[in-house]
Amino acid sequence: MKTDVIDTYFREEYLIGDGIFGAFIHKACQQPIYHFSLIQIEGFDEITIAHGTEIAADIHKQFCQTIAKFFSDMYALDVLGFGLFGLRALSAVALDEFVRLLDEFYTAFISAKLSPTQTISIFPSLRMGVASYHQSLAAENDWLKEAFCALLEAQNTHKHLCVFDSSQKILQNTQEKARIKKLLYESLIDGALLPYFQPIVDMQTGEISRYEALARIKNGNQTIYPKEFFKILKNTLVYVHTIKLLIQKSFDVLTHQHIALSINLNASDIENDDISQWLLQEITSRNLGADLIIEITEHEKIKDYKKFLRFIQAIKALGVGVAIDDFGCGYSNVDILMHIPVDFIKIDGSFITDIHQNPQKLKIVIALIAFAKSLHIATIAEFVSSEEIYAVLKSLGIDYAQGYFIGKPINFG
Repeated sequence: MKTDVIDTYFREEYLIGDGIFGAFIHKACQQPIYHFSLIQIEGFDEITIAHGTEIAADIHKQFCQTIAKFFSDMYALDVLGFGLFGLRALSAVALDEFVRLLDEFYTAFISAKLSPTQTISIFPSLRMGVASYHQSLAAENDWLKEAFCALLEAQNTHKHLCVFDSSQKILQNTQEKARIKKLLYESLIDGALLPYFQPIVDMQTGEISRYEALARIKNGNQTIYPKEFFKILKNTLVYVHTIKLLIQKSFDVLTHQHIALSINLNASDIENDDISQWLLQEITSRNLGADLIIEITEHEKIKDYKKFLRFIQAIKALGVGVAIDDFGCGYSNVDILMHIPVDFIKIDGSFITDIHQNPQKLKIVIALIAFAKSLHIATIAEFVSSEEIYAVLKSLGIDYAQGYFIGKPINFG
């Protein structure tokens, strides 16, 4: 196998400037390429942290020595980063044969105990993404992008190897995530990330009781909803800043419009002192307690119940109400009720959307209402989209309701 990286991986000149990656791109684009695989040692960064760079370098050498046993001079191996390698087929070999050799190497590598010292044994695993071509110049192809897509697909599907397939949606999904992330960052600059407010009515009086603050991104005539961007936002460095910004804007509307308000927080928000302690200060300084409800979403498991409970006790001492969002579908449900004092449960919308036509969902909602009333907890129904659904819920004794039949989210401007 053609490789010049075994003894030079940790040299400074390979880690700065154009470095390994720039040299690799330049070299690869000057040579024929038929198949290409990105190979990643899983947890290589953790191995380096736990055992040091000398051990990591030894494991790197063992990797290179092992892979050289399976691939001849028809292949070239390049190091692209810590624990990330590129394997190029330089002559016309069948894709099935290339994959077969990768599988054999994978089996040999994960079966062998890596012992860089007498006292340390490590059992790393691999992920591999493969792109296949039959043209003369690599520069003509998107082989690197497609190999990264295949590697990501292997990670997402918990497989050790994936071959890029143009029918897979991983490329389109990745490009869409990049587009949404770009819009997110732009929205923070141009003010296009806005809170909208959906009314919640008191079923006894028919009057609006409060509004729920909901995030939207306005991109020209297009509106982007949280289900499209929230998971992407969670994995960015601006997440905390964005949550604070949305809450500040929502509190400004609460003050100027003289309305009562519900805002959403998940468990990790509450357990993050940068958000929770800041929020307590905002509520106190603005004197908003009596006009505010915090809805706890059930998309994440509570990790630290003691910290969680301290926050709930602190906001309730300020007069803030507490609701469990998406009740009936999520991590905690009854477990939350055992630990924290709750004022409202919002029944998950999946039980409401066709309650007037689905006897099973009707029975479930009846049971949830009875359960809540036995604990003196008020109930809220969301996704109330028609007069028929509204009438059924009113007859069941639901306390509050929201949905498009009652009112769409609006921007108070």
